[in-house]
Amino acid sequence: MIGCRGLTLTPSPAPSYPPPWTTTSLPSTPQPATVTPIIFPTYTVTSSPTETPSPTLTSTFTPISTATLEPTWPIQGPGEIIAPILLYHHIASSPSNNLYYVSPHEFEKQMYLLHEWGYKTISVEMLAKAINEGAPLPPKPIIITFDDGSETVYTTAFPIMQKYNFIGTIYVVHNYIGIPNYMNARQIRELYASGWEVGSHSLSHVNLTERVDRQRSEIVESRRKLQSLLGIPIQTFAYPFGAYNEDSVYYLRYAGYLAAVGLGEEFRQQRSNLYYLYRMTVGGDDDLWKFASRLPWQEQMDNLPILTSVP
Repeated sequence: MIGCRGLTLTPSPAPSYPPPWTTTSLPSTPQPATVTPIIFPTYTVTSSPTETPSPTLTSTFTPISTATLEPTWPIQGPGEIIAPILLYHHIASSPSNNLYYVSPHEFEKQMYLLHEWGYKTISVEMLAKAINEGAPLPPKPIIITFDDGSETVYTTAFPIMQKYNFIGTIYVVHNYIGIPNYMNARQIRELYASGWEVGSHSLSHVNLTERVDRQRSEIVESRRKLQSLLGIPIQTFAYPFGAYNEDSVYYLRYAGYLAAVGLGEEFRQQRSNLYYLYRMTVGGDDDLWKFASRLPWQEQMDNLPILTSVP
């Protein structure tokens, strides 16, 4: 399964659908995480944190979990929730056929299809609350995430999604904020003010299983620094390359994250993978048939040829 600018193994259990393209493994030293996602009851790490964990941010912003609720939504959970999570990177044309780039035209067709089939967007934070406690969710919830913080999310994906009353979740790399071709702090705050969720994608986008010496800073410090820079709460985390291990989960819980997302072709989310929620990567070579076939609720598949010309 393709992760952020690299390849990684999909953790157990095996995905429900075949991967959309051939996979290879990450470098073998150290071995990338392939453990079954669980919420570990106890942890043993090489070095325990010695500092006070980052406090939960007090903010005047309206939390996403209450800003987007509708009174007619039924309570779902606690426990297993069917909620596909999609993963995008850049919404732009790629002259080199880079799979991390989805063209604006194809992206809008996908959003149009979701809208026509009755999907409603939620945040990862809302999903975590439903899994843990039960919460109001739409009948067909879906989460649309973007990794790294590409400026095309703000300039292209954002206005397209606004047309369909969709929100997204952006996982930003702290050290990428404000550099060329990536969003700056003002743009990120504007997305948050529009109902989007903002999460951490680490400080510098390293493979956490290869740089175990940097796990604390990449996970714990990224949350503290992002909250300080943006002035908004950071509640969830996305693993660079989808790679993680037991220490990663330890630091996530220590830092105060509610949940984390990885990779996987599954749309059933539950407590056992709360710190490795499955995300399906949408690649630049996905046609509308492939996109639609991976959704849990499918309506009027015979109409897809018509939809290929819309909008």
